[in-house]
Amino acid sequence: MHARRYFVKALEAGDARASVAIAAFRAIYDVEDAARSAPPDARREQRQRRSKPVYDELIAWGHAHRPLEPPSSLLGAALRYLDNHHVALTRFLDDGRLPIDNGIVERLHRRPAVGRRNYLFAGSHAGAERAAIAYSLCATCNLLDINPVKYLSDVLPRLARGVTPAEIELLMPAAWKAAREQPAAVR
Repeated sequence: MHARRYFVKALEAGDARASVAIAAFRAIYDVEDAARSAPPDARREQRQRRSKPVYDELIAWGHAHRPLEPPSSLLGAALRYLDNHHVALTRFLDDGRLPIDNGIVERLHRRPAVGRRNYLFAGSHAGAERAAIAYSLCATCNLLDINPVKYLSDVLPRLARGVTPAEIELLMPAAWKAAREQPAAVR
């Protein structure tokens, strides 16, 4: 995702050579779309068979163009990023459990980052800590596809009544969701 973004910037600035890299990334993401619902072993096999050759060709193309490109140009920066982060960018190829990028997590971090200046006025250090806890819980609920209002309206009254440390584990978002997904006869 990050490497692709550098090439998009170069293309938007008028360097048509960046379209080669963007097409390679598109092909790799197409493989991901096709293998999204596959188990990790099958996803790894698809990545090795279909994505790795595309990525290897992209790296070879980058190595051929990088010495000829000024480092200060947008394409030069894209090629440098691709080369410098080669190991991290290829980890997904060897492990079917890993997502191709961390875009979901980065989008979740954008929310607090955008409002960071406002958080300076949380009222107190304790208030800021409580806000951080609330944002973390809501973000976790979003990741787990849980309605945060339903979750908090169920869990907060329980916490107010008092719970044991063992019960706290059951009130964590993932465990709370799992308990609701069990058939009614099992509960």
